[in-house]
Amino acid sequence: MSTLMTGAEAVHTITQAGNEPDWLGHWRLQAWESYEGTPLPDRVAHLWRYSEPEKFLIDKVEPLLPDGTKGRAIDQAAAMALSDKFSSEATQNLAGLLIQQDAQAPAFALEDKWRDAGVILCDLAAAVQQHPEIVEKHLGKQVPIEESKFAALNAALFSGGVFLYVPAGIKIGTPVHALYQSGQDLEAVFPRTLVVLEEGASAIMIDEYGTAPDASTNGASPRVIAHAVTEASVGKNAKLQYVNVQNWGTRTRSHYTQKIHLGRDAQAVSVGVGLGGLYNKTDVRTELRGDNAYSEMIGVLFGDASQHFDNHTEHIHVHGHTYSDLDFKVVLENSARSAYTGLIRIDVDAADSEAYQENRNLLLDKECRAESIPELEILNENVRCTHGATVGPIDEEQVFYLLTRGLSLRAAERIIVEGFFATVLDRIDDKAMHARLWDYVHGKLATR
Repeated sequence: MSTLMTGAEAVHTITQAGNEPDWLGHWRLQAWESYEGTPLPDRVAHLWRYSEPEKFLIDKVEPLLPDGTKGRAIDQAAAMALSDKFSSEATQNLAGLLIQQDAQAPAFALEDKWRDAGVILCDLAAAVQQHPEIVEKHLGKQVPIEESKFAALNAALFSGGVFLYVPAGIKIGTPVHALYQSGQDLEAVFPRTLVVLEEGASAIMIDEYGTAPDASTNGASPRVIAHAVTEASVGKNAKLQYVNVQNWGTRTRSHYTQKIHLGRDAQAVSVGVGLGGLYNKTDVRTELRGDNAYSEMIGVLFGDASQHFDNHTEHIHVHGHTYSDLDFKVVLENSARSAYTGLIRIDVDAADSEAYQENRNLLLDKECRAESIPELEILNENVRCTHGATVGPIDEEQVFYLLTRGLSLRAAERIIVEGFFATVLDRIDDKAMHARLWDYVHGKLATR
């Protein structure tokens, strides 16, 4: 059910439809007030020099509101039939699945052995009702409403959402997949994901956003504005592999915020796959808040037509003896644009830390353009940091060599692109995850 109304009325309707507790309703109202009271980001600020914040405003669209129905649990076999997003190998190794279509009640499944072990996979609305003590402790702690104007907007108007909780000592060795699809034209959507891993736990999660054709647009991709937020708390000695896939339609404007906090001896491998959307801005930050924490960020971005991508990453070393590594690969063709800004910050108490950052950009056409801005903020001298960045056209000698072997120009470029991405994707150890990521890349290549 969706109705044109003011933001405050939308917040009240969402709170009432979900029968949400007072603390959440109050938090949402605070978030809406923050959104209204916070000015648009200044284009002079370097993180917005390549993107127009006005493109993410929602004054000409209406937020989706929940329909008031409850999510439905489905058995594992039925869950597999609902999703065609996995290769056969990955499907056989799926631990859980949660599917959301606009504001409809989600469908979800979790293998019995993980449910019996205390793992929780459901939508955030259900988690608020069934596990309020966990949600209240963690919701909005990594991404508070003060984070940004658009983070406040998500906090005020998110509905549904994804909640994954893994209790202490439980290690999920196969992926959990959350799929969100928007299928209505002229809508604003607010996906939100909350991941909590207790001490010694581990999980692998694919979080995918996309669109489905809308009948009102004669099968064309719907016009959507998406404000998505992911926050994850990774406890002591826990390990998270998190993959965010932005596979939005060709007329979607997407603003995405992701924050991960790592405890002592914790590990996070964060993978960002940017394929879809017309106009995209992404902010990703991992904070290493305990000794011996380790973070690895992997980025794969493939833009074509007139797509716009603006990515900003941060590795924040709060404690000493922490380690971070980033490898971000970009391929552009036609008149696509990419801007990447990567910050490594070593705090004053983070001695004996190490950080690496690499951004490579491959341009297939003369009309596309990429910007790369590495940044270092080092407040402790007893550290080791390195960074590198390149922007350049496809190697004509490589293309010529492949042409002499009987390949077409397109086939030659495809092989070079695959080799360019392979050094990043081959860092993924999990076979099912590795296969799925290549499926995404091959799907994009097939449209060339």
